[in-house]
Amino acid sequence: MLLGGCEDLGQRIDKITGEQDKQVQALIARTKAQMIFVEGGSFMMGDGGAPDGLPWTRFTDNKPAHKVTLSSYSMGAYEVNYGDFDLYTAVNDLPKTMWDKKWKREAIWRAPEYPAGVNWYGAKNYCLWLAKLTNLPFDLPTEAQWEFAARNRGENLFFATNNGLLELGVNFAPSISSKSSAISGTYPPNPLGFYDLSGNMIEWVNDWWAEDYYQHSPEHNPKGPSIGNQKIMRGGTFMESPRGNNVYSRQKAAELNLSYRDLGFRCALNQSQPL
Repeated sequence: MLLGGCEDLGQRIDKITGEQDKQVQALIARTKAQMIFVEGGSFMMGDGGAPDGLPWTRFTDNKPAHKVTLSSYSMGAYEVNYGDFDLYTAVNDLPKTMWDKKWKREAIWRAPEYPAGVNWYGAKNYCLWLAKLTNLPFDLPTEAQWEFAARNRGENLFFATNNGLLELGVNFAPSISSKSSAISGTYPPNPLGFYDLSGNMIEWVNDWWAEDYYQHSPEHNPKGPSIGNQKIMRGGTFMESPRGNNVYSRQKAAELNLSYRDLGFRCALNQSQPL
């Protein structure tokens, strides 16, 4: 069942006609074309710090580093933008948010090509909407899937850039700014082809957060605690210092209905073969 008041999505999909149907079909084709296949494998998830020659993060909830083995999957190369998310809300006749007010619509970061700032329910339901439309297992990525992709299938690096480093103005936003995110894809992707896994929008994942989860995480395809009251966000944001945009830091949100303009997402596809 979908979350956040969208349980009747199947009925709404049946009502898609005409021009909206053309736009939705184009969205589906675009989404499929942007999915990057990630071959499964094993890696040491979490902050291994100094023994690997990397800086330590100051957090305790991303330690210890622990072995994780993932099945193959695919994940979106880009963060979902406002153009696609607005089509989703229009097709499903969803309530307007504060980002739809006229004074927000006129902001540069609210243009269709910019990544969408949404709450966890919006992110989750968008991916499940794709699943319903396509009969494919779309969903938010798990935290482990996100980190595996950000680290080029588990490499020891600190940032998910083209070279594992931050070079301001070259592969990362040139300064701290609270004014605007960048259009997704402005800077080079990481070696697997994913854009903005460090910086731009911090990204929602599926998992509940628990301080001690890494101490007893299962090895195979971990999905986080079975219950909780805080969801995890990964990857950092344009509104914080560059160092905070590393691949190990975990942030958490207790308000799943919280929407802010630096809270973004991308979808994963949980099938073991490429599209």
